Amino acid sequence: MMKKNRQSILKTIKIYLKLGRLFGATNTWGAIFLGAVTSTVIPNISDALKILFIAIFSHAYIGAINEYCHIEEDKNNPQYKYKPLVKGEIKPKNALIFIYFCYIMMIVLSAFFYPNLLAFTSIVLAALFGTLYTFKGKYIAWAYDITPSFGAAFLVIFGASAVGGITSITIIAAICAFLISVYSEWIDGMKDVDIDRKFNIPTTAVRWGYTHDKTLSLYFLKSKKGKYSYSIGDPNLLYFIGIVLTMDIVYSLPFLLNIISPYYFYIFILIGVPIHLYLIYKLFGKQNKESLRKHPLYFLGSAMFLAFNLVIDKIMIWGLLAILAFIIGWVYVFSLIGIRFSKD
Repeated sequence: MMKKNRQSILKTIKIYLKLGRLFGATNTWGAIFLGAVTSTVIPNISDALKILFIAIFSHAYIGAINEYCHIEEDKNNPQYKYKPLVKGEIKPKNALIFIYFCYIMMIVLSAFFYPNLLAFTSIVLAALFGTLYTFKGKYIAWAYDITPSFGAAFLVIFGASAVGGITSITIIAAICAFLISVYSEWIDGMKDVDIDRKFNIPTTAVRWGYTHDKTLSLYFLKSKKGKYSYSIGDPNLLYFIGIVLTMDIVYSLPFLLNIISPYYFYIFILIGVPIHLYLIYKLFGKQNKESLRKHPLYFLGSAMFLAFNLVIDKIMIWGLLAILAFIIGWVYVFSLIGIRFSKD
């Protein structure tokens, strides 16, 4: 009897972990802790743990509210048959209680651990932009890309203002977090373009007429009566290149303005630039859902590495590797218990 009760409790916990999409909670933790390391005060292990608790509830709030608000759409899409609300594993009423609980815990823990107005305002704004994305932003052109990205930027600002003060590197990191989020929304839109078109979700891929049988190229060669002419390539590829170039320029500013030690920039040139060139190259030609699913694994992984590389003078290479190992390890542990990103 006790064994059955224990199994039932563990199953329920697993279901709610799925509802809150907590396999990706270290993405939120990473943004906040990055901000903390860029601040005027170096965070300690205690701060890392406090931020983890805040990140867990913050991430669960946004993940669960997204699941709750889109349950009817998800029911009409076989791709999302694994979701707890779609399968009926959780009642909508209980999901709503979970959402309120996560939001309240995020607010309470933030105010308790870091009682200052700027930090409190930043975490509330981050949650607000995430909520706006779920209710309205997802269905408005460009708001789909921008609303969650502002939320990511405010997470960085929250981290810095929580443990110390905001610095110029905090602003650089916040802009990079914004651009990384813009990329995430764009690549999701590319991967799920057929579904988004069906539900009239105005991603850039939908608005720019992308389909998986279209070739991504910088230009197209056209032939008319024996005469050849060039036209601009697919705007989605150009958009990605624009995101990368903008991020690289912003990332280079501390070096160009001589704000911090140049060592981070040397690592960026040796590792970051080749990776970015490779990722641009990988998008040429026809893409399918599988290739578009793999692309963010490389981009987001390298982006996280480069983001923390901004503060390598503070955390050293061993600290950087430990942070990345924790983020990757978290996802791996969740995958072992059957909680992972969708394969669809």
